Amino acid sequence: MNDFGCSYLYKEVIMNLRRPRGTRDYLPAEMCVRRRIFERIREVFESYGYGEVQTPAFEHLELLEAKAGEEVKEQIYWFKDKAGRKLGLRFELTTSIARVVASNPVMPKPIRFYYIQPVWRYEEPQRGRLREFYHAGIELIGVKSPSADAEVIAVTCRSLKNCGLEDIKVKVNDRRIVETLLREFGISEANIETGLRILDKLEKRGRDFVIKELSKVGVSSEHGSKLIEILGSKGSNEEKLEKIEKCVKDWPEGVSGSRNLRMIIEELYDGYGFSEDTIDIDFSIVRGLAYYTGFVFEVKAERSLDIGSVAGGGRYDNLIGLIGGRDMPATGMAIGVERLIEALRNTGNTDLNEYRISEVIVIPLGDKCKVEAIKVAETLRDEGIPTVLDVTGRRISSALEYADKMKIRYAIIVGEREIREGKYTLKNLEKWEERKLSLKEILEGIIRGKL
Repeated sequence: MNDFGCSYLYKEVIMNLRRPRGTRDYLPAEMCVRRRIFERIREVFESYGYGEVQTPAFEHLELLEAKAGEEVKEQIYWFKDKAGRKLGLRFELTTSIARVVASNPVMPKPIRFYYIQPVWRYEEPQRGRLREFYHAGIELIGVKSPSADAEVIAVTCRSLKNCGLEDIKVKVNDRRIVETLLREFGISEANIETGLRILDKLEKRGRDFVIKELSKVGVSSEHGSKLIEILGSKGSNEEKLEKIEKCVKDWPEGVSGSRNLRMIIEELYDGYGFSEDTIDIDFSIVRGLAYYTGFVFEVKAERSLDIGSVAGGGRYDNLIGLIGGRDMPATGMAIGVERLIEALRNTGNTDLNEYRISEVIVIPLGDKCKVEAIKVAETLRDEGIPTVLDVTGRRISSALEYADKMKIRYAIIVGEREIREGKYTLKNLEKWEERKLSLKEILEGIIRGKL
């Protein structure tokens, strides 16, 4: 270290340049991929009649905590503003949408909203899990019918497939079935939500952990083991339904749940053309958020099971009424954009690698040619051709080297001779071919793809 403490200063600057843990920077190539994904999802959402909404990044903390569940409450980034109000960054958007609907009760029903926005959760970062990430989701509000839930699944799967993710499995359940089984095996009403949170950890933490935790809320080890056995029922979807219908036949809520699940699956099969290869009843799926009231689902990418669900959702019929609005049935889902992109990469989707900053670079040879080069570039842009103007004044070889690194397809050289002749040197940087053409010929060739 010198007398001025420069080494300390340098170290401090380096520390400040680090990203917050669990976040990412997205440079142009990656943003091109993300934008393409957003556009393909948006295309599907709008084809089903959903309209885009945007809500604040932060909400009143009490709203976010209303039906989040204890574990999720611990993951909320929250702070006090200068007036001492407790605010929190949204950890998902369903609660925000519920607030919007509760405060605008006269909107025509059903309401179909969609969003593509960032959310934040203080979780341990790992593969497929960040602290800042994007949700692309829909909410269908004002319809109790199983048809609404079937539509939500159809929109989800079409969106994923439109992005290029074909090999998916949709795991479906109804929470009321699991709640009934918990009651049947001795859990008290006060501990139902805790029991659901424990069961939600079955895939991550395993059978022994779940049995041990259930014993703490009144479910014996024997009953816990039997419960897990039922939840893991094998066979066709019809066989699973028949088995669970026998288990819950004396419990009205369980009967309603199994009947509802059957109607959703039948509509997916008969109306939307799904098959059992895609739809899988899984009674262990309960979802982690406490506002779910019935039907729930998760979508797995078959080649990327280790990153978790790429999408999920379900029915939340009590949330809008709970936060102060009119009681209103609602269902919805969200796609985890980062997980979707990772799953697509695992399939070898080459479409994600197609990125070029521009189609053309215009290179002026000296200051005298700048004005003409600008005019050429502007003409190309007017025709919808992405064009970069080299403004560095560097040698042509350096400009071409840059163009090659940026995967730019064409270079147009604008020199004094080109200006006099009215024909410019066009270099095809993919084929390494060179031609002299008028600007009109260049435009026609690029637009028609014949250069």
